[in-house]
Amino acid sequence: MTIVYSVLLMAILGIGAGVFLAYASAKFAVKEDPRTKLIEAALPGVNCGACGYPGCPAFAKAVAAGSVSLDGCLPGKRSGVPEKLKIVVEADPEKLISFFEESGEDAQKALEKLLEAAGAKAIPAPARPTRPSQEEIDTFKAKLKDNNRAMVIYSVLPNINCGICGAPGCAAFALKLSAKEDSADKCIPGKRQNTSQKVEKIFTISEPDIEKILNETAGDIAEIKKRLEV
Repeated sequence: MTIVYSVLLMAILGIGAGVFLAYASAKFAVKEDPRTKLIEAALPGVNCGACGYPGCPAFAKAVAAGSVSLDGCLPGKRSGVPEKLKIVVEADPEKLISFFEESGEDAQKALEKLLEAAGAKAIPAPARPTRPSQEEIDTFKAKLKDNNRAMVIYSVLPNINCGICGAPGCAAFALKLSAKEDSADKCIPGKRQNTSQKVEKIFTISEPDIEKILNETAGDIAEIKKRLEV
């Protein structure tokens, strides 16, 4: 009988502990700042790193904390992202939370409500670029071996394969640039690193010197980049 009572007591204690933990979890849960969610919803969502942060979520947190410029998202400038962010960060916190809750915590819907209430001019966001598959990336990287100038151009590109330029990866874009079929200005993430100017400089290098750079660096992308910066 003692064993039965012991088992029942343990079961009651276990249930009680579970109920208490569930209550404490709900009571003391730390909710994420809705501003961060709305800011992220206003961003292009391409995670290109052009802002200097590892993706849109990190940039959104920095904006909410007031530690970064609102125009730091380069791909978003054309779709009015800085203006949207200004409205979010300057919004009355209670109104913002109200929109967020009314929208079922759907950040995109809450953002639309906020922008509408602020009388903001609707600027449609451009379609998100399509990231290339690994197969596409590998295919075009293999083609670089047959194009010396494209290989050198590839070394100064961000190599994040974001797809913003419209090409299926940085290697494919490098091949198009080497054939002068596209403009380096399309590399938005590379603007902070002056990629366009670096590509222009590469076109001033003679073919023999390009080949010499590749031979002396054994085709190592990082070494080629260092050599060009000397």
